[in-house]
Amino acid sequence: MARTGENIYHRKDLRWEGRYKKGRKADGSIRYGYVYGKSYEEVKEKLGPLRRHAQITLELYGKSVVEYDEWSQTWLAEQQKVVKPATYSSYLSKLRKYIWPHIGKMALYELDEATIHQMIQGWIQAGLSLSSIKVIFRIVKQSLKFAIQKELLQKNPCEWIQLPKGPKEKVHALTSNEQQRLEKVVSSEKDLRAKAVILAMETGMRIGEIAGLKWEAVDLDRRLIKVNHTYQRILSEAGDKTILHLGPPKSESSHRVIPMTSKLHQLLSGLKKEANSDFVFSVKQKPCEPRLLTYHFHRVRKKAKLEDIHFHQLRHTFATRCLEASGDTLNVSFLLGHDTPQLTAAVYFDSIVEKRIAVIGLMEKAQQNIA
Repeated sequence: MARTGENIYHRKDLRWEGRYKKGRKADGSIRYGYVYGKSYEEVKEKLGPLRRHAQITLELYGKSVVEYDEWSQTWLAEQQKVVKPATYSSYLSKLRKYIWPHIGKMALYELDEATIHQMIQGWIQAGLSLSSIKVIFRIVKQSLKFAIQKELLQKNPCEWIQLPKGPKEKVHALTSNEQQRLEKVVSSEKDLRAKAVILAMETGMRIGEIAGLKWEAVDLDRRLIKVNHTYQRILSEAGDKTILHLGPPKSESSHRVIPMTSKLHQLLSGLKKEANSDFVFSVKQKPCEPRLLTYHFHRVRKKAKLEDIHFHQLRHTFATRCLEASGDTLNVSFLLGHDTPQLTAAVYFDSIVEKRIAVIGLMEKAQQNIA
């Protein structure tokens, strides 16, 4: 039973519990704090300073006493209305894994530049790549910008933070010899799902795009592939499990049309004759999930005696071969589904430089012939 007006209770486990107004939730309702003790007097003594501190804090900081983990869930709920399920899943995963452990239980008013810098250092020490840090930092910055819009904060502690810079992260494509070795192994494979390796190297499609590829998007007569689906494992809305999701590609630019090489046309024509599903790669009429395609990739790359490579490098291999052959950044960016040619140029800088060196060599040779 509670002592009148004091919010102190005698529990069934014989301990005493005291409750006080600790702050506010994101929806404006009261957040309570709790203390425990062996006697009424002990709990009452503990409650006094906690109540005074909470009252002063509320008067000073108002709505910004909301803890970051709760506020970011409010921001995430708003994002869910406008972003794709895969993007929502990515946000939630990064909040849980990289952000909440650092600042989740801090009130919004407690977040300052020093706190954010400390969190970034934690990411660096954990071995995260600079590109990953940029993505995670952007989530923090956007969620706090939303807090300003809702008048919970006056300024964004992320606004003037400069992220660390390091050497450009290079992509690693297979050499022509490695590519040939891998193709040779795949050509002898009886399991058709291993053929996804060839599709990746001949189109630059992402693994989720390959998993979600339907036969209706494969035009064998015109030798064209339409990329209009991706199939991937994402967190459920509740965030308590993962689910497989078939949806549109990651961005508008990812919707694209890719011409087939003769090699790919021959492969797909053969697969079509044996098809018993709407999907090019399937298991029991359902699309083959990416991790199964990854399993078959690692199985064949081991046979080809290739170490330390991952499926996404097949996409890099396609892009590198295209740029080595043409140097046409604009059209290669369209084939890859990049937002801009500048992104392609930045990612595949070395290949483009090599092509430009070759162009200068041809020019020099032509001038020598004239002389």
